[in-house]
Amino acid sequence: MQKVFIGRSKCKEAEVNYYLLSEELEDSVGQYGLCVECGEEAESILRITESQNAVLTLLSLLASGGVTPIAVRDVVEDWLLM
Repeated sequence: MQKVFIGRSKCKEAEVNYYLLSEELEDSVGQYGLCVECGEEAESILRITESQNAVLTLLSLLASGGVTPIAVRDVVEDWLLM
């Protein structure tokens, strides 16, 4: 699995870092997820989609909203339902 830094935002005084996660499955299909870190807190969501662009768009939305590890799972679930 690869973890690539995408961006940083602030939530109050804390820095929040956003990462693209990618992995290649046995059938050579790429799967993309994300990780959000804030201090000692981190939340990773794997295999959201096969579209790297979709996850990059999602990461941009998360960063612009200052979404933290505590809330990211709920936000991603809502995004998937859109």
